[in-house]
Amino acid sequence: MGSSSRNLYAGIGESQSTSRPPLFDGSKYSYWKERMRIYIRSTNFQLWLVIKNGEEIPMKKVDDKLIPKTEDEFDAEDIKKIENYAKAINMLYCAVNPDDYRKISCCTTAKEMWDKLEVTYEGTDQVREAKIDFLTQEYEMFRMKEGEKIDVMFDRFSKDINDLHALKKTYAKKDLVRKILRSLTPEWMSKADAIYESIGVSIVTIDGLRGNLKTYESTILTPSLDEQKKKGIALKATKETVEEVSSDDDNEFGLVIKKFHKFMKKEFEQKERKHDGPPKCYGCGEIGHIKPSCPKVKHGKDKPGFKKKRA
Repeated sequence: MGSSSRNLYAGIGESQSTSRPPLFDGSKYSYWKERMRIYIRSTNFQLWLVIKNGEEIPMKKVDDKLIPKTEDEFDAEDIKKIENYAKAINMLYCAVNPDDYRKISCCTTAKEMWDKLEVTYEGTDQVREAKIDFLTQEYEMFRMKEGEKIDVMFDRFSKDINDLHALKKTYAKKDLVRKILRSLTPEWMSKADAIYESIGVSIVTIDGLRGNLKTYESTILTPSLDEQKKKGIALKATKETVEEVSSDDDNEFGLVIKKFHKFMKKEFEQKERKHDGPPKCYGCGEIGHIKPSCPKVKHGKDKPGFKKKRA
């Protein structure tokens, strides 16, 4: 069946009941596996031992050899064991959807059924090791995102840790605390240093650290960042106003320069026009020659007043 059929099975008759096993709908196997393990142990611990360790066939000794007993030869203790074996199988049948029922129905013991589901959804030991390596790398590279809230960061971190825990990879609590403190963004560094100095990573718990950081976030960090944001907006508005005024001044100055250039160009053109065309005589006033060449003006001895006086 496809994903639509799996969605159809999801949550059927489960409702987080304490009187029936959690239903596996084909997704989130690690989550179901842990819930199922706790449910079985809380209901009948002997059933969990049957699933974990497998069955023991009732035996009898014949001629110094052990051979399986027939059902007619079972004593009260043997019957109790066989009943537990059947209860364990029935509990697993009741906890899976029809698709997975068909996968495990060929198994003869509860342990075989449990192991088959593990291999199907977690893979072989080699695949499991590869998953552990991948998740470990995710853990080592974990960092708080810029502007991320503490609750959101802790949810991401918890998911990585839970996925590793499901694959039997665990970390000491102090290592988890140290990892979180080292993963914080720069605005948290002063708080992280204060926790290192005042409390230490060996004493504080994950939940205690989360509460401590949330308090700091709501009472100190967020108000401080909001104030900085307001100042930044005000500074930006002031800068834009100054730039607009400066731009207006520049425009006015540019207009004056433009008018001056226009005026100077006009003056230059007028002067050029004065010097264009034939020369003008300043002696007779006619155009076409200059005064030293003017035929109407007497030069030297011909000028009146230049006659020599008689002795």
